[in-house]
Amino acid sequence: MTRISVLAACLLLAACSGDTFSNAKTLRTQATESLTQKNYGIAADKAYAATLKAPKEAESYFLLAQAQAQLGRKNAAMASLETAIVNGFTDEEAIKGSANLEPLRKSEAYKELMAAAFAPAAAAPAEGEAPAAAEGGGEAGKADGQAPSQAQASAPAEGASKH
Repeated sequence: MTRISVLAACLLLAACSGDTFSNAKTLRTQATESLTQKNYGIAADKAYAATLKAPKEAESYFLLAQAQAQLGRKNAAMASLETAIVNGFTDEEAIKGSANLEPLRKSEAYKELMAAAFAPAAAAPAEGEAPAAAEGGGEAGKADGQAPSQAQASAPAEGASKH
């Protein structure tokens, strides 16, 4: 048990000291340079370290997503991209223009994330208007005739027969 504690303390000290882990901005710069040089493993390591130093810094997650996508880690890249957006990364053109994110573009998850993050104004009703889903729900009931009330009427009957 003592050896593990000593090893953990040494690893913690090594991570906290030195030029590599100096600050999040330096790490982001190093990650960006590594992406440019197509050193995706190093870029991922630097970007990940930057997220640990500054967990709310959106750009670090964007860099991490790019590196992960190029490394074939699509699920992790999607999670990092989503975290970048949630933390305030609003540069839609940077996302769409990043060649490093190309492996993600055909996935439904990517399309859904982009639509949710950057097209909410088109989906949201104008001020004073009723949401389309609420309006459509009434129309669907009219189109189906008695189906909604029949479904509602049968639900209690099913519950009663189980008792």
